[in-house]
Amino acid sequence: MEYWIIYDLATGQPFYPGSGQPGTAAYQQVPEGFALVVVPAAVMTAAWPALNLDPLRAAMMMEVDNEAELVRRRFITALPGQVGAYLLKANAARRWLADHAASTAMLQPEASARGMTLEALCAEVLQREADWEQAAGPIESIRLAAKDAIVAAPTLGAIVAARQTDWSSLDAATGV
Repeated sequence: MEYWIIYDLATGQPFYPGSGQPGTAAYQQVPEGFALVVVPAAVMTAAWPALNLDPLRAAMMMEVDNEAELVRRRFITALPGQVGAYLLKANAARRWLADHAASTAMLQPEASARGMTLEALCAEVLQREADWEQAAGPIESIRLAAKDAIVAAPTLGAIVAARQTDWSSLDAATGV
């Protein structure tokens, strides 16, 4: 079952609830000045128009987290094991550059497979780490600001508006 609420854009207050088979919300006629949001079933209460906004906040915050993860994928391969490999490679590169007697177990196989010197691979690894650090800060700040705004939003409409995350500043900050 899919649940939705048509709400007043000016006040953020609920106007009309609805439900139906998944996908039916897309076919609803929404009056001018109003919008529709699909909500978790737990938002709906028996005391309409009273709503339980906590499940909506949780769902919207999860959407922000998922969207942030998609943005991260523009910069890194966002898999737990791969993220760990990035950290190991950067640490190994720093150690080897500081002391050429340090272990190259994390670096030499890749350098050999790619026909690179250890120096070139270390430079590449550390540049990628710096690029990722440049992108990660803005991603995290946008993500957390959106989640804070969702928590603070007093109405259904304000929650939906807070969820509309703008990642365009990231494009300018990182050149991507």
